[in-house]
Amino acid sequence: MEIAIIIILAVMLIAFWVYKIGDYFSPWFITAAIWFIMIFAMQFQGDLLYPLSEQFYVSISLWIPIICVSSLLTYYLLPGVKDENAAVLCDMPLSDKLFNVIYVVSMIITPMYLYQILKIVLMFDPTDMLYNIRIFSVFGDQSFGFLNYSYILNQVLLVIALWRYPHIPKWQIITIYFAVFLSCFAIMEKGGLFFAFLATVFVLFERGYIKIRSIIIWAFVIFILFFLFNLSREVQSTDTKEEITILDFLSMYILSPPVAFGTVEIDVSQQFGSHTFEVIYIFLDRFGYNVVVNSKLQDFVFVPIPTNVYTIMQPFYQDFGYSGVAFFALVYGLFSGWAYRLFRNGNGIGKCIYTYIAHVLVLQFYQDNIMLSLVTVVQFIFFVVIMVQQKITFSFHWRGKQT
Repeated sequence: MEIAIIIILAVMLIAFWVYKIGDYFSPWFITAAIWFIMIFAMQFQGDLLYPLSEQFYVSISLWIPIICVSSLLTYYLLPGVKDENAAVLCDMPLSDKLFNVIYVVSMIITPMYLYQILKIVLMFDPTDMLYNIRIFSVFGDQSFGFLNYSYILNQVLLVIALWRYPHIPKWQIITIYFAVFLSCFAIMEKGGLFFAFLATVFVLFERGYIKIRSIIIWAFVIFILFFLFNLSREVQSTDTKEEITILDFLSMYILSPPVAFGTVEIDVSQQFGSHTFEVIYIFLDRFGYNVVVNSKLQDFVFVPIPTNVYTIMQPFYQDFGYSGVAFFALVYGLFSGWAYRLFRNGNGIGKCIYTYIAHVLVLQFYQDNIMLSLVTVVQFIFFVVIMVQQKITFSFHWRGKQT
């Protein structure tokens, strides 16, 4: 079964490349490439992981063709421009004043956010500071008001700055990168760093600054950095703790999610879509409704190494079975195809939104980053829309007169 899937995906990738159906970052190419790499790499992991399950095979046989076909149809059925390459390279509109205002705000609140977390974490054993930061980010009360927006603001600023370069000076972009790093350090989270890396290579590739070989080289570098970052989160005060090796890290974070997906069971609770619509139930719980809210940190399973990530398909299968996998593959395909069309048409908002979508699609082997992070997605789109407007006007009606 694995060999058959590998051959089919290889044929698809060759067809996309030969007939120039989209580029390397189109939804269908990313989806086929990611799962080709994952399943191909599984052939060389030896006995580190259990075999892939029938549950995974059935689900992936639904997910890949549906998301590829639906995104392709959406992209080609929507109206396009005559010269897409020129449209991609065209200047993106921006409210420079608003961008600079939000930039200054972010540069102020980011260190303040980190300070608030360190102030709490340093009350405990400073030897395990990095580990305690991670624990606090998962289980602690992070009610820091507007400071919590530093994470998403830095991501939005980075994406817009990359698309607007050289109109945005290098020194400003460097400070934004530093702010992104501080935001990730504040919660000891690798996802933000991975987003920064993917956004950078995506924009630079689309703008013609780098080639695919450069992306491969930098992917290897970022993998090593993530491995070192992961080591820094481990408890340092225990002398007997066994450190994770690079091979363990590769299996745990790259290859284990598809294997772990085979352990996912359909939730038989009466609450509709409690895993898929987790964000909605969190809000309902805050407003006093009697709903079940799932833990932010998912349970670990052993495959045989411990892992708690189960691919992008996990919440959909857990709530709705195979029909849920098929339906949300369609949703992802339609949404990503629409965003890719906007991007290829040179739409400024579309460029930023698809930069985010490309990062989500690359991480589909790991976990879902739209439905489970719906608030973040909405905030990202909101701030992008606000900043890309060159002029914002307000209209008020007063005693029948408009001002």
